[in-house]
Order: sequence, then C-alpha cells, then structure tokens
Amino acid sequence: MPSLTNLSSLHEHVYFLLNEVETHCQLVVQFYSACSPDILPRIRGRRGYVQTLREKVDTEALGLLQRRKAKSRFVSRVNALRVLANALEGMAAACLECVEEATLAEGYQHPSADQNSKLMKKLKRALNLVKVGLTDEPRRTGIKLGKRLSKMLANYEQLQVDTLAVKLTLTDAELKAALLSNACIKRLIEQLNQVADALIKSDLGQVASLQNYSHLLNSAASLNYDLDDLKVRRLALTRSGSAIAAISHKKADGQQVLAVYKEGEPHKIEEEIEGVKHWQQINPKLAPNVLSQAVSKGEQSSLLIEHIPGKTLETLLLGNHQDTLFEALKRLFKTLNGTWKTTLTTEVCNPQFMQQLAKRIPDCRKVHSEFFKHQTHICQHSVASFDELVAKVAEREAQWCAPFCVLTHGDFNVDNLIYDEVEKRIHFIDLHRAAYFDYVQDLSVLMVSIYRLPVVDGATRQRMMSAAKDIYHFGRRFAKRQQDTHFELRLAAGLARSFATSTRFVFDKKLASRMHLRSRYLLEKLVSLSPQQAEKFTLPLKDLYFE
Repeated sequence: MPSLTNLSSLHEHVYFLLNEVETHCQLVVQFYSACSPDILPRIRGRRGYVQTLREKVDTEALGLLQRRKAKSRFVSRVNALRVLANALEGMAAACLECVEEATLAEGYQHPSADQNSKLMKKLKRALNLVKVGLTDEPRRTGIKLGKRLSKMLANYEQLQVDTLAVKLTLTDAELKAALLSNACIKRLIEQLNQVADALIKSDLGQVASLQNYSHLLNSAASLNYDLDDLKVRRLALTRSGSAIAAISHKKADGQQVLAVYKEGEPHKIEEEIEGVKHWQQINPKLAPNVLSQAVSKGEQSSLLIEHIPGKTLETLLLGNHQDTLFEALKRLFKTLNGTWKTTLTTEVCNPQFMQQLAKRIPDCRKVHSEFFKHQTHICQHSVASFDELVAKVAEREAQWCAPFCVLTHGDFNVDNLIYDEVEKRIHFIDLHRAAYFDYVQDLSVLMVSIYRLPVVDGATRQRMMSAAKDIYHFGRRFAKRQQDTHFELRLAAGLARSFATSTRFVFDKKLASRMHLRSRYLLEKLVSLSPQQAEKFTLPLKDLYFE
C-alpha cells in the first residue's frame, strides 16, 4: 500500500471536506425538522469553504503526482482521493439543492419531512464511516458503504411513493417542491456511490469499482489466489469505458501477468467468448483461452482470459524491431493463409463498405466537420460532396462481391495482433466481432490502422508504409489464387471506408486531413471507372502509402 506519510496532507484536506459535508447534511436535517427558510442562507454561505477544500485537494494531489510513474499504486491512490473529493463536493451541492427546491413553495412543509430527515441522518452516518476507514481500510469501507447504499435507494423509492400518495392534498407548487427535493436526496445517494467507488479504487487501482468488485473476487478465486495477494493494473483505455486489466501477483512486483481481466456489456462478452470458440476450433493456439466468466444482472459482465506473452504489432511497428517485425508479418501471412483456406465457404459476400461508411459519417462530421461538408466548392466550382461520392460508389458495390466468405477477426487493428517471438506464433485478441465475412475487410482495417498511428519520425513511418504494402501484396496473392477478380475494387472501397471512419478517432488535423483526402481520392477513382476500366483496376498503392 502507498506510504500514508506521503499522503497525510491530502488525507487532512479530504477529512476536513468530509466534516464539512457532514455539516451540510446536518443543516438539511434541521431544515426538514423545522421547515425554516432561515437554513437556506446558512447553507449557501458554506459553498466557498467547500470549494476551497476541494481546490486544496487538487493542488496537493498535483504536487504529489509530479515525477511519479503513471501506473504506480501511489498514483492510483492519489487519483482516487481526488475523485472522492469531487464526489464530496457534489454531495455538498446536492444538500444545498435539497433546501433550495423545498423552499420553492413559500411557507410549505414537506409531507414526508420525517422520512427525509431519517434518510439524511443515514447519509450523515455513512460519511462518518468513511472518515473512520479512509486511511486504514478503504476497500472494506467502500464495500460496507455499498451495502448501505442499496438500502438507502430503497428508502428513497418509498419516500417517492409516500409523497405521491398525498399529491391530491398539495398544490402544484408544493408537489413540485417535494418531488424536486426528494430527487436531490437521490443525487446525494448517487454521489455517495462515487465515494464508495473511490475508496475501492484507492486500494485496488482504477479498474476496480463497487460494481465489478464481485467479478474481481471471482477472478482471483479462479486463479486460486486471494484478491489481497494480487495486483490489478489497467492495460488499456477503451472507447467504451470498459476495463481491461492485467492481474499479477504482488510478490512478483506485477511483472508476471497471471491473466487478463476484461469487462463489458453482457452481449459483447458473450460475443467475445463465441469468437474465441470459433477461432480455437480452427487453431487452438491462435486465440487465448477463457479461464472464467462472471455474469452480472446489471449492465456489466466480465471474463478472465489467458495472458498472451509477446508484443503487439503496434509495438513492433513503433519500436526498433525491424527483424522481429519482418518475422511477425511472415508468420501473420502464413497464419491467415491457412485459416482462410480452412474456413473458406462458397457463399457470396457483399461487404457493403459504403453502407458501413454512411452510418459513421455523422460521427466523423462531429470531429472534422470541414472534411464532410454537404456541399463542396473549389474556386466557386461545385464538386460532388463526400456523401454523394459514397452514394455513387454504393450503387456499384453489388457488382464487386467476394466469391466466398472466410472467418474474419472483425476488428483487425495493430493492437489486436500479438507476436510471440519465443514460440514464433501469432495470436489474435479482442474477438467479439469475429464472423464469416469478406477477408478484404480485415485487410483494409489493418492497413489503415497502421497508417493512422500518430508518428512523425521519418524512419518509423517508412517502416509502417512498407508493412502496409506487404499486407496488400499478400492479400493480392491470396485473391489471385482464389480467382477473386474484384479484390482490388473491394480493397479500394474498404480502404476508403476505413480512412474516412478513422478520422473520428484522430484529432490531429494534418493526419486526419491526409486520411480524408485518401478516402476521397479512392471514392473519386471508383466513381470514374467505366466497366472496362473496372475490370483492369489496380489499387494506386504508391499514391496512398507514401510519406
């Protein structure tokens, strides 16, 4: 556990903030007991002190985080205490709103004032529990708090029922005041949930929360360890917000990863497991084994999967690993060639790249509106808009179907491919989108995921461009052997789709602009083709992958 000596000043500010929020809760109790509007100016007058204490926490935390390793336990604990302080500030604001909303109707007494007071007293006692366990047993305190929260929410629901039961005896203004004041109490409970989360995170790290704590316990049990003996370290920050963490033993200083913990929406976890099963039927060593699965009644489920040793393709591209990169690509091509041949079916496939692109244009437009204008002019000359080009290519796509389907990864990015240099083996991870589809989709996604890496170093980008070209040539050879005559056309459409849709993940205007222009260039090329030209079309690779 991080040194408490280093955190003493931070704990002091948080402790005083807890005291102040307790005072706010007591004032709300007094208000419900006496229904005196005199409480309102008193509680308003304390806002400045709350803000001062929260700013002291921020200032102290920033000082502590200087020159610290980003993924250390000390940093996790400091960040958790900052989250806790923000939640406490939110509780203070909700206390003020309780009184403000209840005084909307002049001279009004809340119909459930006694129940409101009792619930506020429970919140006050919960804060006292936090004070006791803040330094010594934060995780245990967070779990205790979680158990109390469910009871408090049940009390709140009953409070609403009782308030609505007497609505006919109230004026509209009185009913509005009562319901809004009740809603503020619910916000207090929700903020207290954030406090419980922060306490658990301060002990186990940023991945842990009140919601997934039972899943982590199950994961530890699956590995035949106690959770106290394990270290949970975040591996990746996902766009969905779901946790992906490495679980390792504390005695090994977190160096030897025992397994990978992954959580997400239940249907995505099920899809991941099905994807793993599909690939393991083809090659048992290609995808990681699923060690355990935890099904939740709520919005999250989780699974524990085998940790795959090695480096991602992204790491090999960005590092000084030229020989290893060459070996990895060679192994990748051999693996894909074998799995595609094994899983090939004669079912014709229309990937509908333009339909995929059209669905994502609104999201791209939010980030780079200037690239996806509805009307485009060059020197007062109107040219086809991006949407119009997509629609025109979509009309032609049905003529370029793949003559077969294969088992595809579905999210074939550089960070989902791992090369084990010792075993000379490629592994696939993050398989929730695995499906029988057009292999060109995987190739185009991989080629663009290489291009969009935010690297400015000339030698590194040259290595990246070379790798993308190698992928193209591999795909072209496979297509020729399988007599896929429309490979080049579909790859152009697939690249246009991926270049454009990837701009929504890239804030750098220069890189996003280069990707957008490549997408538009390919779309214009495809639109301009006559039937005879389409038969002889070759992807303009040199125009796309140069730096």
